[in-house]
Amino acid sequence: MISIIVPIYKVEKFLPKCIESILNQTYLDFELILVDDGSPDKCPEICDEYAAKDQRIIVIHQKNSGVSAARNVGLKRAQGQYIGFVDPDDFIVPDMYEKMVQGLENSEAELVICGYDYYDEAYCIDKNRKYRISSNEIINRKELMKRMSDMPPTIRHGVVNKLFKTSLLSKIQFIEGLHSSEDVMFLTEYIKLVNRVEIVHQPLYRNLVRKGSATHGGLNVESLADSFYAHEKMYQTIVEYYPELKDHSQAFLLDVCTLKYNEAKQKLECMPEEEKAMISNRLQQMRNFIKQNARKAIFNKEIYWKTRIYYLLMN
Repeated sequence: MISIIVPIYKVEKFLPKCIESILNQTYLDFELILVDDGSPDKCPEICDEYAAKDQRIIVIHQKNSGVSAARNVGLKRAQGQYIGFVDPDDFIVPDMYEKMVQGLENSEAELVICGYDYYDEAYCIDKNRKYRISSNEIINRKELMKRMSDMPPTIRHGVVNKLFKTSLLSKIQFIEGLHSSEDVMFLTEYIKLVNRVEIVHQPLYRNLVRKGSATHGGLNVESLADSFYAHEKMYQTIVEYYPELKDHSQAFLLDVCTLKYNEAKQKLECMPEEEKAMISNRLQQMRNFIKQNARKAIFNKEIYWKTRIYYLLMN
């Protein structure tokens, strides 16, 4: 059985389509755990209405505690041998979990990853970002870590397009209190336990791009700063397991942190004057982090030499 966990907060417009896409799965042996994270809109009622119609649905209502806490509550309640996550504004194709379970069981992998396509709020596909379909692939942990350090990552850092083994999750939870990148931390711990990974190169997951959502420009400066911590932990883990991947992972760390820093700088320009002083200190910490790591990467040939200088002179 699969336990599918959906953390829910202020998505009443999109939640029914998400739930319907899960209930319409061709793989029938699942439980759907809907965690209402204190949503102030109609989401609690929507969850209860669906639960009354389908006994596979479990609804948990809690006060607002954040996506990590909501997912952790779902993990504690889960009874399945496999764990899947779906975000409440996204949706999935009917045979997603059938194909992913087949991937786990046929390849003896500990993790299965599928492709994804992007949709706007009118549910129109972004044709410029369509996933390239190809044959399934089996990779090892080293290749998984390498691809997670590609820029942009060729393996997405989110948990939603993946299927996990419950038996490997007994000591892994989402870190509560982080403002962002909780998925990175969760994956970093899980991949330590992985030897084989099956990649289903089909866009079985549908990612809805909403203006202002956390993954599409809606993060505040504090959240962007938290991502430095998460990506540094990922970098440290990769280097610990595979020192030969140091340059590749270091290049990714500096690239992604610089992107987050520049995004934070843009947000600063739009802030009230009384908030700018505190945020400026946070930006200084982010800038110092980049420069410190840039000094360590001064001879890293995976980073273009002009880019290395840019990191060192960043202001």
